[in-house]
Amino acid sequence: MSSIYRKISLLFFGGMVNKNIESFRPLEPHIRNANMKILLKTWVSMLFFSTAIAFIVSFTAIYILLSYVFQVEFYIYIFSVIFFPVFVASLVFISFYLYPVQKERSRQKSIENNLPFAITHMAAISSSGIPTEFMFELLTGFKEYGEITQDAKLIMRNIKTFGMSSVDAMKEVADRTPSQAFRELLLGIVNTTETGGDMIEYLHGMAEKALFDYRIKREKYLKTLSTYADIYTALLVAAPLMMLSMLASMSIIGGSVMGLTIEELILLMTWVLLPAMNTGFLAFIHVTYPGV
Repeated sequence: MSSIYRKISLLFFGGMVNKNIESFRPLEPHIRNANMKILLKTWVSMLFFSTAIAFIVSFTAIYILLSYVFQVEFYIYIFSVIFFPVFVASLVFISFYLYPVQKERSRQKSIENNLPFAITHMAAISSSGIPTEFMFELLTGFKEYGEITQDAKLIMRNIKTFGMSSVDAMKEVADRTPSQAFRELLLGIVNTTETGGDMIEYLHGMAEKALFDYRIKREKYLKTLSTYADIYTALLVAAPLMMLSMLASMSIIGGSVMGLTIEELILLMTWVLLPAMNTGFLAFIHVTYPGV
């Protein structure tokens, strides 16, 4: 299905994309580092095709709803028919444009979170004296290492399918990985191999350094999380309780605030504001979570 979608996208927008491909050139390294296995021209064609479909579908839907289902004022009708399709199409365009960047960051986070344990495993494997390429081949069987496992598979593909040497295979993967730490590790292994250095000593040293950095990150995040907990307690526990207590007292007197009665304000805070603020806080924690 995806291949058919790609072909249709290229059919409709391939020519236009060829003329404007340089405007989207900054996306190319993100697509490569995200390991998306798709050409820039194809991705941009899919971007335009999906945006066009979103505009047509949303325009048709809002036109039918406002013309035959709901009766609204003329100016609301015109505004909705123009604004809603443009808004939906813009969301689709932005989502497609940012997806490679998000995918790249997701890969980077996965690699850097699993790197200390993968290096420790590599050091243990290397201690047995087996060649470097077999070390990566063994890593391909461990899904626990996330994107590192995928990069190990790419190294083995380069060696077995494309006939590259282990050094060239690692250089090729190092050029496309989004993680600077993993790139330095691969290039360090390449340098150690080419100069005849002690691979076991190198990997053990890198494993100790990676585990030390991992502990530092973990401790730093725990301190940050403690600060977040204090902020949560102050803004989303104590402050709402005080506000609700004040509103409960005001309800005895009566009156309104910004056109809303006290009872309506209490309902708004209880069922809308507090859930929205808590959801936003959880989303913030999820986004800032380093995965350590």
